[in-house]
Amino acid sequence: MKLKLLATVLLLGTLSSCEDFLELQPDSQINDQSFYRTENDFESAMIGVYGTFKNLYNTDLFYIAELMADNAEISISSSSITEVEFDELNVTPSNTIVQSVWNTALYTVARCNIILIRLESADIDDSVKRRIAGEARFMRAYSYFILVQTFGRAPLTDAEFRSPGQIAGADLSLKPREEVFSKIIGDLKEAELLLPEELNPNKGYASRGTVKTLLGKVYLTQQQYELAAAKLREVIASGQYSLAGNYKSLFSTGNENLPESIFELKYISGANLGNSYSVQFTPASTGLLANGQQGSGRITPTLSLIEAYEEGDLRKNASVGEYIVSNLTGERAYSRHGLKFVDLTAENPRDGSINFTVLRYADVLLMYAEALNEAGNGTEAEDYLNMVRNRAGLGDLEGLSQEALRQAIAQERRVELAYEAHRWFDLVRTGRAQEVVNAYYAGKGLNFSVANHELILPIPRREIEINPALEQNPGY
Repeated sequence: MKLKLLATVLLLGTLSSCEDFLELQPDSQINDQSFYRTENDFESAMIGVYGTFKNLYNTDLFYIAELMADNAEISISSSSITEVEFDELNVTPSNTIVQSVWNTALYTVARCNIILIRLESADIDDSVKRRIAGEARFMRAYSYFILVQTFGRAPLTDAEFRSPGQIAGADLSLKPREEVFSKIIGDLKEAELLLPEELNPNKGYASRGTVKTLLGKVYLTQQQYELAAAKLREVIASGQYSLAGNYKSLFSTGNENLPESIFELKYISGANLGNSYSVQFTPASTGLLANGQQGSGRITPTLSLIEAYEEGDLRKNASVGEYIVSNLTGERAYSRHGLKFVDLTAENPRDGSINFTVLRYADVLLMYAEALNEAGNGTEAEDYLNMVRNRAGLGDLEGLSQEALRQAIAQERRVELAYEAHRWFDLVRTGRAQEVVNAYYAGKGLNFSVANHELILPIPRREIEINPALEQNPGY
């Protein structure tokens, strides 16, 4: 039996190019008879790719990046076992969120593969063909980047499969980390050449600066600091991005296409196309959201995160809150909650209109500072760290040793990027996950810890059961 679940994912990518289009014709007629012919077909197919990728950020990545780290916790007793596993760092191979991340990332890859193959013979304008190919390669690379960070390994393919038989004859085994990163870098380098130099004002689409930013992050993850610094320097030197004057504006209604945004996910309320962040990040009590509505209490800030902000840090009140006023009694009650991407006035907190920013310029500045410091250029690194601190109303840091600056950058990343699905990956990348998270649990008097094998998550059990040739990650 050959990877039946993966086969299903890859075949779904073949048979579904656009939800609206699926309503018009039978699945069997979509590809071969009437689709992937015109510019509009390929534009619609890319919208489908972005839509699939967005599912990773609807819920799943926050459980990994925030709840597994020291930034978030579950504040209700009725949470599922699946969610508690992340909160207690005891994620099992049968965890459905793990399965969802695996499926969504591979589904995105499958859709990108189809577009790239069909573009080769498409009779459309060459500039459009190049742009769409660049976007597809970027999205495939980002999907693989999430997979390799999460699972350590991934199946690699750039083929389009039209039948289970084709999949049965393909090599879809788990490839080692180094090979996956090689594929990611290859796609990003090609995407950088394909995409136009000018900035796309719609930040919901990949542009050359988007590709450079992700490539810099990939190099940083591999500890290739000179390469990371060089690529991130190009993003800075382009002059296409700048820090927003008002930090809160990045996470509030109307945050679309801001100068600081490099790549964002678009949400529209009122048509079941909105986000559910207002529910996810707020407590299961009335008084915070409009019309007496409740949050879920599933991804709420830890006291550790609240206390991480320095005195006078303007980001704190824009990122986290500690008190709500009860709608029933009018009393002020203590209840920690996240504020980023939360619409406190929305009639339906599960259908928010605030866009989610996946990549932004402050992240670039902090990554660049980190790369410079690790390469031995701490004095220049401080300049870029201080740009971010100054925007937050904080003073400069100067004359730090390499280790002290390393810790300062890590601290800055935590408070600057809280609730943006970076924290766990940052801790693992810098080799601090066990130290930081174990200390966090010890400080709470909890007997939880991060074992060596838990720095990556298990391959979903369903995949192993379907194909025993897929070896489970050690320790699970």
